[in-house]
Amino acid sequence: MKKLLKEINRGARRTLITGGALIAAVLAASVFLYLGAGRLFDYYGAMDISEKLLASVRPLGVAVCAGSLGIEYSSRRRGNPDN
Repeated sequence: MKKLLKEINRGARRTLITGGALIAAVLAASVFLYLGAGRLFDYYGAMDISEKLLASVRPLGVAVCAGSLGIEYSSRRRGNPDN
């Protein structure tokens, strides 16, 4: 994984790392709400928010991957790998 991250553009690397952290945070919030539903929070409200957060993880992942690929493609096409 380190070798892969060293070979890609700095902007694409930053996008992957920041996006991965954002996805992990959204997923952790969804799990926290799901496990706390009925105990810490109102059951129906927490389950609704948890489901919406979980449903947003896939589009976030696609956006992060597409953004990273777009940045990498445009930098390679210009001929400036900027490693």
